[in-house]
Formats: sequence, C-alpha cells, structure tokens
Amino acid sequence: MSRIRSPNYPALSLPEAIKLVATIQVAEQHRTAPKEVVAKHIGYTTLHGLAKRMISAIENYGLLEEVTGDKVKVSPLAMSILFPSTPEEKQRAINDAAFKHPLFAAIKEEWEGSRPSDENLRVYLIRRKFAADALDRVIEVYKETMDLVTLESGVYPAQQGGQLVKSQEAAMQTTGNQGTSRLTPPAAPVPMRVSFNGDLLEVSAVLSDAAAVDRLVKALEANKALLPLTTKKEAAI
Repeated sequence: MSRIRSPNYPALSLPEAIKLVATIQVAEQHRTAPKEVVAKHIGYTTLHGLAKRMISAIENYGLLEEVTGDKVKVSPLAMSILFPSTPEEKQRAINDAAFKHPLFAAIKEEWEGSRPSDENLRVYLIRRKFAADALDRVIEVYKETMDLVTLESGVYPAQQGGQLVKSQEAAMQTTGNQGTSRLTPPAAPVPMRVSFNGDLLEVSAVLSDAAAVDRLVKALEANKALLPLTTKKEAAI
C-alpha cells in the first residue's frame, strides 16, 4: 500500500526558522549564496532531501529569497525581524512571516483570526487530507508559530472553544442570594511580551501556570540567536 502524502506544510515553526536565518545572516550578511552553502550554514553536510526541506521552510516564511538559479539571500523581511528599528517593525514582520505559508493563512481565514483548539484543528487538517502521521507535527509547528505571534503582540489570549477571550469582554456572573450579587471575573489573558529595544531583549510577563512558563521559555529561545555573544561592556574589558 502506498503511503499517503500530506499537503504541503512548513517543516519548521517560525521560531525555528528565525534561528536558522540568523545563522545564515551571520555567515553571509547580505550576500547571495548557493543553497548547498546555506545547507552547511544550518548544519548539513550536503544539500540532501532534509536540508532542502529546511531551506524551503525558511523560504516559505519569506525569510530567504531566491536570487538567481539555486542562489538565495536573507530577505528584507528577515532583516526586519533580526534588526528592527522599532519593536513595532519587528512585530509586523513576524506577523507577516507567520502567515506567508498558505496553510497558516487558510487557518487564519477559517477562524477569522482566532486560534482553534487542537481538536478543532486536527479535524480541519484531516478533512484537508493530511496524513495521520503528520497531524501532530503540523499542529506543533502551527502552535509554536502562533505562540511567537501572540507573544510579540503583547498578550496571550485565552481559548474557549477555539475563540479568543478578551479581558475587556469579561462578563459579570451573578448569583442570587438575598438580593445580593457577586462579580466573578473569568480568567484574564496573561500579559506576556518579549521584544527588542535596540540591542537589549526586554521581557515582561505574569506567569499563572506551567504552560505559560513553557511559552515564555520558547519565546526566549527563539530570540536568543538575535542577541550578541557578549555585551558592549564585556567586550571593552
């Protein structure tokens, strides 16, 4: 029996792709390079199938652009993420990159910009003829990418049935007891922001559970490659 082939999806999440394009930028700056050279920059000895998939994934997010033949270079969109002039520029670039891939753009359109639950997304992917053995990876890549998008926007929205729950929409819950009422606000979104201010990585977070800690760690890892190895003060010593 032949193996079912899934529709195209990114082999990397956006945080993973940013790490790799940062490595490429350090090695090549603004120069073009053959894909076989780029493959070596990201840890592969030859331009084999897996290396091609990784490079293709970086291209899918718009972080690499083809120049001539098999040559590519770091794109202006990637430079806006790696070296933004303002936090807003970086946020816009990350949002643009996240939805460059047709699959993520289609998911955004399907749920009108909100984020579906894992179960909802799984059914959606099955109906789009994704193979069963690809589902977990697709969902993982999507979630890691959307985590970075929501971190950069400054707020982690809660999920309820796949819809975003905004803090300003918190409803008043009334319990009747001798004519008195009690306000019971629902769980508010957890503020979390990871952004650059010049050469500095600024972090602001209020962590309410272990999952929030995991998301913050992922965001820090995604931005770690963008920091210098030493501070200017240390370099002067």
